[in-house]
Amino acid sequence: MTVVRCLAILILLFSTSVQAEAPRRIVSMNLCADQMVLLLAEPGTVASVSFLTADPHESPVAHLVGDAVLNHGQAEEVIMLEPDLVVAGRYTTSAAKVLLRRLGYSIVEVDMPPNFAGVREAYLSLGKALGREAMAESIIEEIDRKFAVLDERVAGQSYGSALILDANGFTVGRPSLVDQMLSRIGLSNVAAKLGVGDFGQLSMEAVLLAEPDFMVRLLYRPDAPSLANQTLSHPALVRFLGGQPMIAVPQSWVNCGGPYLADAAAQVLDAAIAQKAVFKP
Repeated sequence: MTVVRCLAILILLFSTSVQAEAPRRIVSMNLCADQMVLLLAEPGTVASVSFLTADPHESPVAHLVGDAVLNHGQAEEVIMLEPDLVVAGRYTTSAAKVLLRRLGYSIVEVDMPPNFAGVREAYLSLGKALGREAMAESIIEEIDRKFAVLDERVAGQSYGSALILDANGFTVGRPSLVDQMLSRIGLSNVAAKLGVGDFGQLSMEAVLLAEPDFMVRLLYRPDAPSLANQTLSHPALVRFLGGQPMIAVPQSWVNCGGPYLADAAAQVLDAAIAQKAVFKP
């Protein structure tokens, strides 16, 4: 074997080992990407996450941020941190992503698809990019385990219809993770039946005419004054509810999929069963 051939083989082996090495300085620029990175990455390797993730109203993993620098999705912030991997969302500032790619930074884009299968693939894909495939599998197993418990409780039963009702009449239809979540726990999504897509609005008249069995409110800064939130205390709606409270879950639990979506599903199911026992004999 010639010296030149030996050197070529050594260079190839070295290049392969470098490519396979897990990133040690990760910068994430998107709220949902942050959640995945903080759950997946090896402790101490996350250099920065978006500023929203440090806010518990926005993110269920705010407690995991630790000493990570907070960024606002700007390219200059990322450059100063000297990452070996940048994780961005599909809708992360496109100009920043273009500039970072031109400068040679390695960027992985993640997206939160509107179904459980897509969430699984997103975790597996990012886990591979982070060199944390085993952790990705563990998270997926946790999600499956939580939903398996719910499946046993529901056992094919139907608990009626539900409507997500947020400030200003915003709701979640189909396709969406929330729609799949409701179906999984035996509730039909009224917004989907009304033709609402993954995000849309309903008038108060449409809400009342739909006559859902349960209304689910996504909590987001509930104590902050807001004219939009007054929709949720409209006199006609209060009369329709007849003393039955809205089922409330933190909005941050359902925004990005992952383990917290199963927690939201359990909370909705518990409340629906309790309300059915009290208000719908």
